[in-house]
Amino acid sequence: MLKRLNAQIIMEEILGIREVEREIMAAKIAKRTANFANKVIQEINISETEIDTPISFEEAKILGRVYFSKTIFNEDVIFRSAIVNHTFYLGESTIKGNLECQKIKVREGLNLVGARIKKNADLEEAVIKGFLGMNKVEVMGKINLKKAAILDLEDPTGIIEGDVYLQKADVRDINMEGAMIEGSLDMQGITIFGSLNMTNTKINNILLLKGSIIRGDLKIDGLEYKERIA
Repeated sequence: MLKRLNAQIIMEEILGIREVEREIMAAKIAKRTANFANKVIQEINISETEIDTPISFEEAKILGRVYFSKTIFNEDVIFRSAIVNHTFYLGESTIKGNLECQKIKVREGLNLVGARIKKNADLEEAVIKGFLGMNKVEVMGKINLKKAAILDLEDPTGIIEGDVYLQKADVRDINMEGAMIEGSLDMQGITIFGSLNMTNTKINNILLLKGSIIRGDLKIDGLEYKERIA
């Protein structure tokens, strides 16, 4: 099965960074979405750039890492059902639309540290190995982690626990209903201006809430954790 999948990828065109940059420029000129849906891409490495149009990697396969540092996205960023075989980094970037990562699969951690998202961050049913880093994010809409799975990652150096980091984040609402976190959930210093839904959320290790502020409704029916530090 694996050999067949590898052979299929080899037969498909694999886009490099130059092809990615050309499509982004062509989309800007034509005022359309930069479309990488269903494409196979070697890796993405773009920093300190402004992208004016929506950008879609729906159902794309990225063989290496995805790296957008200090990038400004003026429209939606779509990775719905994409597969990322390495790290996914959007740190210190600004997204003026939605971040759509429903059913995404990430092999070595998703890091949004310090990102600003003016609408919603949707990671419903995402499967992320390693960790989900959202320290100091600002999300003016909702973070949706419904039925997401943050799993431990085994590599040659050991085990990277499937932790979720939301320290000092500012968010309107968070939905974690039915989420599975194999590590710890760290929400120390978070401010949630609306609601937090943790119905049936399962945390295998520690739930950290020290200094957190939740101004709206809190739903915790069926919440499971090993230990709580508040």
